[in-house]
Amino acid sequence: MITLVAIGIVTSFAVVGIVSARDNLRLSNSSRVLSSYLEKTRLAAIRCHCSTTVQISSTGSYSVTGPLRSPTSETMTIPLDPSVNFQGLTLPLTITFDWRGRADNDYHLAISNTQGTRTVDLSGGGDIRINSTASYTNAPTIQANLPTNLSDGAADSYVTSYANNNTNTTPPPNPKNHKKPKK
Repeated sequence: MITLVAIGIVTSFAVVGIVSARDNLRLSNSSRVLSSYLEKTRLAAIRCHCSTTVQISSTGSYSVTGPLRSPTSETMTIPLDPSVNFQGLTLPLTITFDWRGRADNDYHLAISNTQGTRTVDLSGGGDIRINSTASYTNAPTIQANLPTNLSDGAADSYVTSYANNNTNTTPPPNPKNHKKPKK
């Protein structure tokens, strides 16, 4: 009797561990697949010099529109893994990539299940990251020492002073054109 109880306890812990691992795997897989389809859609926009879209219209799936598998535009619907859902989004949400592969906004897409939450971050420049701690909303301050008077005369004097201060007339050697001496 004691042996059967011990086997039952060990089996129940194993089943709980397997279910937990499976849910964690589903969450990781859904975030990687979403990230890869965002990247495919972005690259399709660059390749075809057109705009492509990813639309999230339900909490369990999303649609991708663009020339992904052929030269003609098509719409594919990709479901998230079972028990994985989008969280905190106002649906429907449409992400548009322009011909340069840039998104129309910064997006923080959260997907979750019983094992937790993963975020897929998309910057306006087209960078895609999973569980990133980057904040795309705070731009760094760039300081440059440039003249504040940008009238034609001031710009001409700035360019002239730069040209006069660079008096090196010999061009730098080009390593590509350098030939080794013969022996």
